[in-house]
Amino acid sequence: YIIDLQKTVKKVEEAYNFVRDVAMDGGALLFVGTKKQAQDAIKEEAERAGMFYVINRWPGGMLTNFKTIKKSLARLNQLYKFEEDGTFD
Repeated sequence: YIIDLQKTVKKVEEAYNFVRDVAMDGGALLFVGTKKQAQDAIKEEAERAGMFYVINRWPGGMLTNFKTIKKSLARLNQLYKFEEDGTFD
């Protein structure tokens, strides 16, 4: 691969400015780092910033197919209720 470092620096600066502006305006950011080496740092910095993070498996369609994710979350909540009310016993 050939990487144009001038373009790379420009795009990194644009990304930095965007993230900074979102954070300054009180917006939410999602930190993602699923590789073992990144998990601790991602979690620590996201918590420090009061933001959301994903450090384990990234569920397919998490951003592009919320309808399916919503069903999975509903099922998870149902399982939590079963556990609480003794249905599993």
